[in-house]
Amino acid sequence: MSKTIIIILFLIVLIAGCLETKDSWPATIGESTLKEAGWAGAGAVQKQSQTQNVAGTTIKINTAVMNYRDDVLAMNITRQLQKLSGITQEQASDASQFTSQLITMRLVLPGGISLPSEMMNKIIASQLEQMASQNKIRDFHKTGTSKIMLAGGKETNVANYEGYIDFEGGSIKIRGIMAAWPDSGSNIIVFGVTHWEDIVITPRQGKPVSVVIDGEQESTKIIKLIRNVN
Repeated sequence: MSKTIIIILFLIVLIAGCLETKDSWPATIGESTLKEAGWAGAGAVQKQSQTQNVAGTTIKINTAVMNYRDDVLAMNITRQLQKLSGITQEQASDASQFTSQLITMRLVLPGGISLPSEMMNKIIASQLEQMASQNKIRDFHKTGTSKIMLAGGKETNVANYEGYIDFEGGSIKIRGIMAAWPDSGSNIIVFGVTHWEDIVITPRQGKPVSVVIDGEQESTKIIKLIRNVN
């Protein structure tokens, strides 16, 4: 949607006196889908509000954020680490701290208007930067895009990213997956991050050892979860 059309829409909403922003509600994944993938919710819904200036008018954007994590992968990594010899307790702890994660964010604007692309890009860039910082991801960069069909029949773009998480004696190559689409008078943004290759650890003595990760399988799980966000 062009910036000019967005400004006209906001002016119409302003004239109609409908600049009240409804409370946001979480974009969720059904329990059966989570259970099948070995995932679970991580923490409670986080609600926030922020303001943006559009066409000289300050508007309020309400958001609701949910976090999910791959518990089965976390347990698999821990089991493999327990069988490795030569690595330090600190290395094992560092390697086990990261598992696949998914963040869903629903944004609500006044009158249920969809976000302009410029604002959407700023929010996405901010969230990607925050996610990379929180997970200590370096060299986080976009590698390509593709399309997927959501469970409700809507097609949306998916952007792929890659980067690395370093720790003492090892590193984790990760893949980031992002998608966004309008939904029921709101906008949904989804960010996923998972292992992309085996975790390679170099002991202080001896040859490097690996925790085996099926990166393609983990990415497929995240895509399936994204398809079922509503």
